[in-house]
Amino acid sequence: MAENEPTKVCPFCAETIKAAAKVCPHCRFWQPKTKWSLQNPQFLQSVASVFWAVAIFGAAFGLVYFLGHLIGPKRDFAPYQSQIAVVSSEVSFRMSGSNLTVSVVGVVTNQSGFAWKNVGLEARLFDKDGKLIDVIQASDSSYNGIVILPHAEAGFKIQSKATKNESEYATHKVFVGTAKDFNTWP
Repeated sequence: MAENEPTKVCPFCAETIKAAAKVCPHCRFWQPKTKWSLQNPQFLQSVASVFWAVAIFGAAFGLVYFLGHLIGPKRDFAPYQSQIAVVSSEVSFRMSGSNLTVSVVGVVTNQSGFAWKNVGLEARLFDKDGKLIDVIQASDSSYNGIVILPHAEAGFKIQSKATKNESEYATHKVFVGTAKDFNTWP
């Protein structure tokens, strides 16, 4: 180094270097005046590290949020059961081969602020004396149920093989028995 050239001390390794040096020839660290330059590999590495840290944190947070909704506590249907009501329903009969099939179609409304899925419906069918003579249930195994969004309506249809002659059926009533929180899995 020439004696008349200005010098400075590297803040990282404490060696004397030229004042105009961008990189210390002893420790290879970039000098502070150019530390935030896009050509500085340490700066780029720092930016990349921050980016990856944010990405990993975001992914971890997203996974925790997802798993919390997936396996976390779910809303119990019982307190909201009275807010799910059958608005209308009708019974119809048809022959399917040699079997009489009874079908109940109708509309269900959700007055709660939550969405429900796999809404389990049960149709009770009565004779002219009011005696229960048949029941049709929409179970999870044969019926996926319906999804009812908050403050909305949904149509339904449940059917089964009739156990009596068509003339024996007089009235019916449909009940909402079960439902799952829409955010549960599966």
